[in-house]
Amino acid sequence: MKISLIQMDSRDNKQENIEKAFGFMNESVKQNVDIICLSEKFLYWGKDRGAEDINSSIIENFKEYAKNNNVNIILGSLALKVENTNNITNTSLVINRNGEIIHRYDKIYMYTVDRHDLKINEGKDTIKGRELGIVEIEGVKIGIGICFDIRYPEYFKALALNGVEIIFLPANFRKSTGEIAWEVLTKARAIENQVYFCACDQTGGIAEKERCGNTKIISYNGTIISQLDREEGIVVADLNIKQLRQFRKEFPILKQVEKFL
Repeated sequence: MKISLIQMDSRDNKQENIEKAFGFMNESVKQNVDIICLSEKFLYWGKDRGAEDINSSIIENFKEYAKNNNVNIILGSLALKVENTNNITNTSLVINRNGEIIHRYDKIYMYTVDRHDLKINEGKDTIKGRELGIVEIEGVKIGIGICFDIRYPEYFKALALNGVEIIFLPANFRKSTGEIAWEVLTKARAIENQVYFCACDQTGGIAEKERCGNTKIISYNGTIISQLDREEGIVVADLNIKQLRQFRKEFPILKQVEKFL
């Protein structure tokens, strides 16, 4: 299964972000990928939330693109309006080759910082999800987490125990609060769950809002298959699912977890 991750520097101009996303998706489809994944908040990054309705014309455009280009798309994450409230969800939508939304994952773990110099409470106006992000695409179970989720290993273990073989993590990881975590935990989640881990981050930003970048695809044994540094662009890799399944048979760590639980 061939995948592409798109690393962007999203800002507060939604139309420019959209055009940039489609440009990188065009690069990806030229390489005949099966799945394209965008980063967290790829559509908008600014002072307000830039929230969308799930039936918005913007989302419809991505659905049409998937159908016209015969590709599956993981729409990173979007701020989606919650009907009859002022709240939002931080949501990843999965679109299949027919242009249909086949899964919705709402971020479960809220980004929270309580330092003297930085206070963030994502849960103040974001409704947390309650269900695992699992969807099957062409015979392969795919797992989805979003950014801060990565700090909770039990979530990813639950994905693996439910048969997930590839995990996508669209993110907007800040260097000021998570540079080391981004390096260590992305590898750890791949190794401990025997999955291909696809960490799709934002880049750019300044001062305490600078993002980590370093979008990468990590093998089930911790090897980095492909990655970017700070530049915008795409990361592409052809994942060998048969090889992963053989590795799990030869080194069955997940079976022992199941027995313990």
